[in-house]
Amino acid sequence: MKILKVTSEARAYTEEEAKEYIEQFRANAAREHYTVAAAGYTHKEKTHKGEVIDEAWICKCVAAYNKIWDE
Repeated sequence: MKILKVTSEARAYTEEEAKEYIEQFRANAAREHYTVAAAGYTHKEKTHKGEVIDEAWICKCVAAYNKIWDE
């Protein structure tokens, strides 16, 4: 059996932290022998009675290690 893709999700506390996480993911690709299939982040807000009480940036990265068929 071989691994095809690995998806990871992480919470960042600032937008800058989310951007740095994705940049690091892209930088590690060659060293860790994967290609970046997808990388991005989404801003989320937690509200209470119409007021924002917390926020987070959810980073989602997909590392592609192999293809289905060996060519």
